[in-house]
Amino acid sequence: MQPLNILLVDDKPENLFALEELLRDPAHTLYSATSGNDALRLLLKHDFAVVLLDVEMPEMDGYETAQLMRSAERTRLIPILFVTAGDRSEERTFRGYEAGAVDFLYKPINPQALRSKVGVFVELHRRQRELRERIADLEYVHQTLSHDLRAPLRAINGFSEILLEDFAEANGRAKDALGRIIRATSSMTSMIDDLYALLRSSATPLEVVDVDLASVIAEAVETLRGELQASGGSVTTGELPVVRGNRRLLAQVFQNLIQNALKFRGERAPEIRITATTAADQWEITVHDNGIGIAAEDRERVFRLFTRLSATPGSGVGLTLCKRAIERLGGRIWIGGETPGTAFHFTLPRPITPP
Repeated sequence: MQPLNILLVDDKPENLFALEELLRDPAHTLYSATSGNDALRLLLKHDFAVVLLDVEMPEMDGYETAQLMRSAERTRLIPILFVTAGDRSEERTFRGYEAGAVDFLYKPINPQALRSKVGVFVELHRRQRELRERIADLEYVHQTLSHDLRAPLRAINGFSEILLEDFAEANGRAKDALGRIIRATSSMTSMIDDLYALLRSSATPLEVVDVDLASVIAEAVETLRGELQASGGSVTTGELPVVRGNRRLLAQVFQNLIQNALKFRGERAPEIRITATTAADQWEITVHDNGIGIAAEDRERVFRLFTRLSATPGSGVGLTLCKRAIERLGGRIWIGGETPGTAFHFTLPRPITPP
């Protein structure tokens, strides 16, 4: 396991020596600085899990050093533990927190308290690093899905279509087999696309802004216009609000729910109605269709990855993506008991009210 870096900042060498002895551990690499300027130079060169920063230092004290750390993009999120021999007055405490401290250690330092507090931030940093590594792995998976799997599928599909044209006058058995190959490759391509969308929705940074739902739904309907026309389906809406969310994720949610209604339609042409109602400090959105419906015992299970309830073509990923997207936005999604058809309900935060 790669050691994590800890920065110790104190203008007195004897204090640095004491901290080093108390924190000495193979899992840590300790760096020492005797001034705020020296600390800032080290922070530009290395990645630190936590900084122990003495408050009382000449030239640049701990408060100034912390404020400069918070003003720089590279160092603004590094946890700072202030180390001080001063009094524990509310004024000093508030000043420390305003400067960017996450906690205080008071001299004489309690060794157990020191190791415990430092350990919390070291473990947090380790988990954050592991998460970044997993995101990098997901990016690699994305590249593999984009090229190594899609390319051969495109080739199989393309050659199968060529053969199907050549076998136009051939016996039904050969044509049927080629048709099956084409449908299977299309289904696998769709599954790869859905899995990539799921990975992307879970791993990419989330920008949350005020989003006009009416415009998001209009774009989703335009994207699915061909499928809607082929099925004779229609999408109608009530008055829709502005919500706090992510436009890309919300577009994926509405596209998946509309496609779900088109796949699981009944004998009548699909009719999809999207409405919004107030729910405490959130909006509750409902997407109600007139399809075949989902049995009560299956209404939680359908949100699990790769769950399919019938032989209807699909990847079993779409509703999982909807659930994860809504939860990332701070809401929840469920299936109501309305009949006929299926009613998906989900909550979304209200927009930030301007001052």
